[in-house]
Amino acid sequence: MEFKFFRFLKFPVIEAPYCHIALAPTIFNFFHAQFLALTSGNWHIWGFLTLGFLWLFLIFTIGQGICSWVCFYGGIDEAFSKILPKPLIKLKISKKWRDFPLAFLVFLLVISIFHGAAIFCSWFCPLKMTPSFGDNLILPRAMQIFFFVFIFGLFLILLPILTKKRTFCGFICPFGALVCICGNVSPYRVTIDKEKCTLCKKCAEICPVLAIDGEELVEKYKISSYCNKCGKCIDACPAQAIGVSILGKKEKGLLARNIFIFIALLLTGVISGNFVPQAILGLIEGFRWFR
Repeated sequence: MEFKFFRFLKFPVIEAPYCHIALAPTIFNFFHAQFLALTSGNWHIWGFLTLGFLWLFLIFTIGQGICSWVCFYGGIDEAFSKILPKPLIKLKISKKWRDFPLAFLVFLLVISIFHGAAIFCSWFCPLKMTPSFGDNLILPRAMQIFFFVFIFGLFLILLPILTKKRTFCGFICPFGALVCICGNVSPYRVTIDKEKCTLCKKCAEICPVLAIDGEELVEKYKISSYCNKCGKCIDACPAQAIGVSILGKKEKGLLARNIFIFIALLLTGVISGNFVPQAILGLIEGFRWFR
């Protein structure tokens, strides 16, 4: 909001933010830049780029939980998914299509390293609908605007309203696909107790990212790696068969879940503390200028 608001005011040029979503499909570019900085001896560049490792630390700490507890972009389709009390469309995706985010991430990784640019930001990210990423030629710019508007309208507004699912986070966001891979080393797991589970499938119905397959649940009693650890299935399970474990060990009570939530909110505060105060002050200044 800060960035887009300032675009309409006569302020000095504001650089477009380079967010964590952009880091995921350009991680090869990131390591390449690190290598060039190290071999060139420009340690000030090396030090600045090393800040990007903060996101890698987050990935390995709470894994996919970033998408539910840290990422503020996730609040967009989450908000639209709460408009209707019940879904008008029951979204059911086969396993091969559920893996589309991983294929999309691989595509972005390859094309970004060859082009040396954040292709996702230029062509697919609806969160940056701004001329800053547009092409100078009329036709490519028109195509970019079309993709931005189409993805925003379909995956951030329409589908979340109709299905009550976080469709952008689950099927488009490359960062979500990255934490799906790296989150496997996170010490936290959402697990299903086979002995307690009654196969009511309420967990599959309420999961916002389709991480629980109702049909597969009967045989495997397993939550897929796409789980973003939001905890909705834990609250919805009438048999209390779902919980959070640490390093594969189930803890009594809510200890594991409370520790996980504390760390997630702590990391959120640390990250937001770097830019939220500046954004608030900037918006106040902007309103004063507008008046």
